[in-house]
Amino acid sequence: MILRLSFAAAAIAIAAGTPAFASPVNATAFEASVTYDDLDLATGEGAARLDERVRIKVRQMCRNGGRDGASLRLERECQVSALAAAAPAIRVAVVNARLERVRLAANTPASPAATPGA
Repeated sequence: MILRLSFAAAAIAIAAGTPAFASPVNATAFEASVTYDDLDLATGEGAARLDERVRIKVRQMCRNGGRDGASLRLERECQVSALAAAAPAIRVAVVNARLERVRLAANTPASPAATPGA
């Protein structure tokens, strides 16, 4: 299974002498996929591994190469925005995995040894 990450990161370009509220905003759209078919999202460990994979992908996508204060701030803002955008998809994937486990458990017939009076 694949979790699709999609978000827009806003990069604020501040021209010299231009007030911040009047600066243009350049939105950059990102899209990436994170696979999780090898994870059991019904467990805490599986959900944590998916979360870590998403965080790694977001760090890679938001890396801008700059080390000055403005670049680092934009990188952090990008990461926060991307993680917030990915959170609902992660929650849905985890909840669906847990519901599937419950559904399978409810539909599994009990063994005769576990059924009283059988």
